[in-house]
Amino acid sequence: MSSALRNWVPLHWSHRLGGLVSSTCSLHLLDAALDAVLAEPLSAVGAVALAERARRLQIIAARLDAALATTLVAASSALEAPEAMRSLGYRTPEQYVTDRARVDGRSVRAAGRLGRWLLDFPVLAQAFEIGGMSSCHLNALCKITNERTRFRLVENQQFFVDTASACDFNDFTRVVQYWLNAADPDGAEPRDQVAKTGLWYRRHHDGALSGRFFLDPLTAQAFRTALENESQRLFRADAEGGTERHASRRDAAAMVNLVLNGTSAGASPSVTPLVHIVMSESVAEGLLARLGDPSIPPPEIAFDKIDGRCEFIDGTPLHPNLAVAALAAARLRRVILDADAKPVDVSVRTRGFPPWMKHLLLIQARGRCRSPGCDAPFPWLQADHIQPVSAGGATVLSNGQILCDPHNKWKGVA
Repeated sequence: MSSALRNWVPLHWSHRLGGLVSSTCSLHLLDAALDAVLAEPLSAVGAVALAERARRLQIIAARLDAALATTLVAASSALEAPEAMRSLGYRTPEQYVTDRARVDGRSVRAAGRLGRWLLDFPVLAQAFEIGGMSSCHLNALCKITNERTRFRLVENQQFFVDTASACDFNDFTRVVQYWLNAADPDGAEPRDQVAKTGLWYRRHHDGALSGRFFLDPLTAQAFRTALENESQRLFRADAEGGTERHASRRDAAAMVNLVLNGTSAGASPSVTPLVHIVMSESVAEGLLARLGDPSIPPPEIAFDKIDGRCEFIDGTPLHPNLAVAALAAARLRRVILDADAKPVDVSVRTRGFPPWMKHLLLIQARGRCRSPGCDAPFPWLQADHIQPVSAGGATVLSNGQILCDPHNKWKGVA
């Protein structure tokens, strides 16, 4: 990393409208620092050093996003803004930036909206300024802001700043969803989702169909499970037959197969795919108790508490009000976790992990490959022996881990 970039003093601003402190000199220094960075030869730099360089550039890019958002808010709120922009032939500062910078106006307007949203959240704005949170983190919070959640979000700003520094972004979004579910104990959110459930399609003149659909989380998980299983079956069949097709075409074929198989199954065309919900005993008991007495406080749910779990096996949080509907038809499996959230060991005489043991490992891993930063999709996950069977490793939970297919294969090569 160049000394120019390390020594660059970032643009500073005041969070009070009109109090932005920006000088032409500071922007020239920034341009010069970026020129120095871009002029550095990269061919002789190692992969790890380049990755670290990219990491630091990403943090700086987040700070520049913060500077842009705050600058747009200050420009729009300036007393002379309407007259000044009109004199140049523009309606807003966003339009000015879009035209003069030759960029997509949607991204500029999004930056302005984010800046205005941050006016109510100074702690989040400060974290954005210093690179502790990115626009991705803030947009995730902005999406859940409504009349039911705004006040609590103002109170919990530091919690989300701390979470962003402690978690990867995937877990951050799960924490946000857990928080939203806990902030909505009466179930307004799932009621809205169930009410929006529907399918809309249009038949074209040539007979083709196009459309869209929306499913509540519980129904969506059942649909995804069935679709991914059928899509994986087709993937294996394609590999064996030497057929190549895009994943979207394979998913479409899988969906058609599910519909056709369902309608030809007999009197009842419905199918019931297996859906795994991970719920702590205290949450389940609290939900059942509320069925008999709605005045009982809702059970406490939280991402970071073993007794507060309510999620699908892939780690996606589930609102308790949707989970309670599944309890009536569910088959329960009791899993005891220790203080470190590890399942109690059970040994079996088999080379491969049986399905029930893989399910326990998935619960422990919360539906994630254990390789740091891996975002492999859930269908790629496999139960793997930490110590290989060939080296005497036993098929017990303590010797198991969840890896995606590529990382599992790379482990074998290493």
